Amino acid sequence: MTDYLKYKFQDTPEFVNTFDELPLWSASFGLLLLKHVELKPNIKVIDIGSGAGFPLLELASRLGNSCQLYGIDPWHNANNRAKAKIRNYGLTNVEIIESSAEQIPFEDGSVDLIVSNLGINNFSNPQQVFKECHRVLKQDGKLSLTTNLYGHWKEFYNVFYSTLEELKLEKYISILKAEEEHRGTIESVSELFTSNGFKVDRVVKESIEMKFLDGTAFLNHHFIKLGWLSGWMKLFPENLHEIIFAKLEKNLNTQANTENLNLNVSMAFFQSIKI
Repeated sequence: MTDYLKYKFQDTPEFVNTFDELPLWSASFGLLLLKHVELKPNIKVIDIGSGAGFPLLELASRLGNSCQLYGIDPWHNANNRAKAKIRNYGLTNVEIIESSAEQIPFEDGSVDLIVSNLGINNFSNPQQVFKECHRVLKQDGKLSLTTNLYGHWKEFYNVFYSTLEELKLEKYISILKAEEEHRGTIESVSELFTSNGFKVDRVVKESIEMKFLDGTAFLNHHFIKLGWLSGWMKLFPENLHEIIFAKLEKNLNTQANTENLNLNVSMAFFQSIKI
């Protein structure tokens, strides 16, 4: 029942060339960004954490050739896929740079707009990334990003906590809670901006619902295995993995018997100005 515990991510060109789960997950966030980001002619734009090219290439298409865009990401195979899309789409106003956002390869005050769709979730040192964004932006340049917020999949985590209680493994609840709470709030994300020389001038908060038939479908979903499962497994000793996840799956399935498994995701768009 818990074969998903054997999953191992393998970063290969073949995998990335068939990888659509990340755009599926990030689509709602990317559409939120595209809806609210300010489009102007003759600007230089950076997308940090551009991955396989969404929403970078859509933004490049919407801005057109008066603007120059750059995607920055250290993920080699995803960058190659983005480059293939650029060739296939015939785009001439966008370039991929393989680099970390902690060291953006642009001169001081040379960029008009920086965007990031869910990138903040993956920055190992967000303070440094925000400092770099401040450095390369022009005065009054803008940094706009989307992120999921604390409360993400609350329904799932509530079942996870009750599962640990049922198994008399209460000592791991605080560890799981710390994993859940590492996601930002409106206040904590705003503080990242203001503490690094930005003024937040717009915040748009929305939510989406992800529906699964049951816990078995959820835990076996390709993107759950890729993006979350290994992180949850690291919270517990290996000898407890089968016990915990088998019980968790059973409890999720019990909850889903009445109304499927409906999980809410809080998300937000932030727009800020360099001051």
